[in-house]
Amino acid sequence: MAGEQHHLRTAGGEDPFWRLWRELPEPWRGPAIRDGIEDWEKITENGDRSIDLTGLPDLIAAELAWMAHWQALDGTRSSVLGTNQFANILRRAIRDNHPFPASIRAMDWETAAALQRWFYATRWGRLIPRGSVARLRVIFRFSRLALLARCTDGPWWSLDEWHPRCDPRIPLAEHEPQAHYGCSPSRITQPWLREAVKWCLGTQLEAGTLRWSTVSQERMRCFARFDRWLETFTDPLDVLGDPAHAVQLAAAFRRWDADPANRLRRRSEQRFAGQPVHPRLVNDDLRAVAELFAFVAANPIEARQVLGANPWSRVTDAHAAGWFRQVSRTSANSTTSTTSTTTHSRRSPPLCPCSGSPATSRWPSPAATDSRSPPAASTTRRPCA
Repeated sequence: MAGEQHHLRTAGGEDPFWRLWRELPEPWRGPAIRDGIEDWEKITENGDRSIDLTGLPDLIAAELAWMAHWQALDGTRSSVLGTNQFANILRRAIRDNHPFPASIRAMDWETAAALQRWFYATRWGRLIPRGSVARLRVIFRFSRLALLARCTDGPWWSLDEWHPRCDPRIPLAEHEPQAHYGCSPSRITQPWLREAVKWCLGTQLEAGTLRWSTVSQERMRCFARFDRWLETFTDPLDVLGDPAHAVQLAAAFRRWDADPANRLRRRSEQRFAGQPVHPRLVNDDLRAVAELFAFVAANPIEARQVLGANPWSRVTDAHAAGWFRQVSRTSANSTTSTTSTTTHSRRSPPLCPCSGSPATSRWPSPAATDSRSPPAASTTRRPCA
């Protein structure tokens, strides 16, 4: 492969991957990877075997070589068996004219798993052993995320998978306790919502308004629940409609969110199905949505540049105020809540991503908020159960 670099160019310009390729140490460039690498037995899971990338398309072979090297630098062992098995799958697919993407970056886990099932069905006539699935999964987990992050020229938050281990551009506080955890904006199924969430959370994280622990362990889950609620709509964009209905929509979300059946998605969580949802957890979801609306409304020029004109151009401060009004006051030992009629926010006004200064000129005051939003139907709430 080292002698074939003159073939490694794309027609419309250079693929960003080749910047990484030029930095890759010579012994890792293949097509056979082992000879010339110090402590090979310590950095691989099978010290007596080489990685064999012969017969693969240049780009895929180079990507697999880079991923194996990244695994070694990451401190985990390079997946020799998994890489060789995947190379065998691709070689058979080439021989049988079975289609597959031209790059590992374009090949998500579902596509790779389908190729593996096809290989075992046609080559061996049986189902895949569990160990083989696990070996392939290792390749398409952290090392592929690292490859995607290094080849992305845009901001880190434009990706659909976030992991500080794979993307050093993600801002972390000193001694961040959750740095080894990632989160997945891809869980948000509505594209218009997903892009706004990525922009909002990414900007707030870079500005220091939020920490990685809050983003990965709280906010992303809040927006995933909001996204599931939108699936109950005939048209999910109705949530961005008439701001006069924002309070009613927020109240409907509060009722839906307070139902344990709508929050406990995993089988292991079903043991909590009979317990009421604490009002603070519902408040977190309401506040996340309200602050998203406020952030977009406070930065209309940047929102148009990042998200486009539709549908977020409909959002105003009144939408945010309507959702903030459903954030309830709760006491430490209380299981009931009282709906507030004023704007609640624990954090500073949203920051403009271009200037980095607070967008205070469009942040509504409590008085303005109440005048632009319809009154709540009732100031008392039923017990959250």
